[in-house]
Amino acid sequence: MDLPVIFLAFFTATAIAHLAAEAVSSLPGRFATKPFLVLSLALYYACSAVSVNWLMLAALAGGWLGDIFLMIPDPQKTRRWFRPGLAAFLLGHVFYIAVFASYAGNAGNVPAWGWCALPVYLAAGAVGFRLIAPHAGKMRPAIVAYIVIIVLMGAATVLPLGAVRLQGALLAMAGALVFMVSDTVNAYNKFAREITHERLYTMSTYLGGQFLIVQGYLMFPS
Repeated sequence: MDLPVIFLAFFTATAIAHLAAEAVSSLPGRFATKPFLVLSLALYYACSAVSVNWLMLAALAGGWLGDIFLMIPDPQKTRRWFRPGLAAFLLGHVFYIAVFASYAGNAGNVPAWGWCALPVYLAAGAVGFRLIAPHAGKMRPAIVAYIVIIVLMGAATVLPLGAVRLQGALLAMAGALVFMVSDTVNAYNKFAREITHERLYTMSTYLGGQFLIVQGYLMFPS
């Protein structure tokens, strides 16, 4: 069994175990699995890529740091660790933008239907703003900045269309949108209204989004 298969199996098993722990509100299960989720996905990417893109690894590192910050208990709900977690995820999105923006020179070859995806990301960002910004208080500027960045990340995934394998580009585009759903659910729970089993919804969409982006990017070479 080669390393990519091993790390993909480890990521899958750890993700299932983590989601099961979230479903039953098991803190020990959550703490035991969460640090290894994005780490195993990054190792899967590094071992699978023909040529490792360090910006992609940096994007995953941002997600890993964000996971670590957000798993720190905050019983008084001070959001003390939410701020550095938000910053880590924001940096991760910036690195993803850099990865996909490297295909900007190909923008003239993007098919017309590809540009039709842009309003989808804009609409997702607008929904997130409408649901969260009115409740964000002093965090409103940071939340608005984060929404702008994640919309740009989604939009950037359109740029590789026409230059890479279509299936890979579509997976990355879908992953960006699912990632946006995850962030919206998580922020709505923190700022507006608590959602029952929010972590289960947030983490399932988060892990799905990250995996789709990574798998899609791995499929880019034609």
